[in-house]
Amino acid sequence: MSAFLIDEMFPIAAAALLRDTYGHDAVHVAEAGLRAAEDAHVAAVARGEGRAVVTENVVDFAAERDVVLVFVLKKNLPAGGGQAAALAKVLDRWAQEHPHPYLGPHWPSA
Repeated sequence: MSAFLIDEMFPIAAAALLRDTYGHDAVHVAEAGLRAAEDAHVAAVARGEGRAVVTENVVDFAAERDVVLVFVLKKNLPAGGGQAAALAKVLDRWAQEHPHPYLGPHWPSA
């Protein structure tokens, strides 16, 4: 799966880098009109569009079972301007290693 829905705690630039640099189908919740949306709604949109949710909100998405969840902790990414590039690289590597991921939680290494 190389389609991502990136949650709001990550920079919008990460979605653009995934599209433009790595060729993935990626959208940020802000681009999808989902800023401040309930997590269950974000998961429902991702499920309907065949996207993996990229978030660090483990507890908020714990009840979701029928969607691919990619958990990345911001503390494992560089602060500031390098965060978007680092996240895009992590997600690209994860997508290459998991072309057909199982539904549920995934923890790519940063």
